Amino acid sequence: MIERQFNIQYMYTHTYPLFFKLIYRYGNIPITLLFLLYLVPSVINIDNNLLFLIPTVLLLFFIYFINKRYLSLYKAVPYKIISDDRKLTCSDFLFSKRELTIFYEDITVLEGGIFDGNLNGLMKIYDDKNKVLIGFYPKIKEANKLQTQILSRVNQSVYEEVVNKISTRRNPQKKK
Repeated sequence: MIERQFNIQYMYTHTYPLFFKLIYRYGNIPITLLFLLYLVPSVINIDNNLLFLIPTVLLLFFIYFINKRYLSLYKAVPYKIISDDRKLTCSDFLFSKRELTIFYEDITVLEGGIFDGNLNGLMKIYDDKNKVLIGFYPKIKEANKLQTQILSRVNQSVYEEVVNKISTRRNPQKKK
């Protein structure tokens, strides 16, 4: 009877609600369009006053930074994660039909979000063996279950590193 309990696989599918999926996928488009609306008069007025060069450069910097950030997210954030007791299967990447499988024992680093002691932020999972990086936000459905499942199945050294980061964050006096 005990052997059968160890053979049972638990499988959960984690996806984002529609609103957050739209924000994480296409949030840069309206922001970029808004900045472009401000950029046009700024560029036109550079001839009249060189002072308009400052907002033009700032707007171009913001457009570049926001779109660069979103492009890196497109590569790293799957919008569907299937977790079971051995691995994570990630799919539904933007602009890609790839499917990645990460085994818990291959995970070498957990950082960001709850893994660093923060309640929000992108959580990153590194698999150095297969050279894979994925990330997910706490807005994913059943995020707590996913985080718990990852932490309970990674190698002991990775788990201890995360616990040390969290405890150091909570108790700054313990910093080395």
